[in-house]
Amino acid sequence: MSTPMGGSALLWITLLLFSPDGMSAATWKSMVSLNPPWNRIFRGENVTLTCNGNNSFEVNSTKWTHNNTMLVVTTSSLEIINATIQDSGEYRCQNKNFIPSQPVYLEVFSDWLLIQSSTDVVLEGESFLIRCHGWMNRNVYKVIYYKNGKALKYWYENHNISITNATIGDSGTYYCGGILWQINYTSDPIKITVKKGSTIPHQSSYYWLQFLIPLLMVILFAVDTGLFISTQQQFTVLLKIQRTRKSNKLMGPHPMPDPKND
Repeated sequence: MSTPMGGSALLWITLLLFSPDGMSAATWKSMVSLNPPWNRIFRGENVTLTCNGNNSFEVNSTKWTHNNTMLVVTTSSLEIINATIQDSGEYRCQNKNFIPSQPVYLEVFSDWLLIQSSTDVVLEGESFLIRCHGWMNRNVYKVIYYKNGKALKYWYENHNISITNATIGDSGTYYCGGILWQINYTSDPIKITVKKGSTIPHQSSYYWLQFLIPLLMVILFAVDTGLFISTQQQFTVLLKIQRTRKSNKLMGPHPMPDPKND
């Protein structure tokens, strides 16, 4: 006895769309995140790159590339210890059943003062953080932040700048100046671009599907099974009715009672 077409069709469509080789896998990108969140660091510092969006329970199922060269690391985290200039460049990751991530560019500097941003491309309405970072975490005094060549903020003691609800006007070239070891230094600039909001959902909005899809499949399987059982029961009842009718035909008509004998 085959299963009902309605339930099976739904189940097979779901399996097709959400299987590892299905269509939805192509809409999910791996994402590289940094901890600490700065993609500009000093030589000798440490940073951990993490490949988010791994829906696989398999160990060592992540691929990493640096400047299009495959790395031997296959875990979801890539640790860079005591960074060198050679660690600069483009990093990508790919988790199993996901398409490769967008590139993340890491820059390693050998300098005294460094301006850092939590992102260099941000959408309108989002937030980002800027800090003026001293070599070997040395304290920086009389810090001035500049935007497009004009002074933006001044602090005697170093503080970060937090820009919330970013607008197009927050785009620009930023750098900072300050005093280390009683010497005045100026950082290299960083360009930050604020783009208009996109209609494409943010990657993180797909994560909830990882929990919904298994639940949906279970529900469809339950519905499919319920329809199968219900149809089987109905089929059994119909068989009993048909057998009863056949039995009555074989026995022939019942004799009519004789009113004279009443």
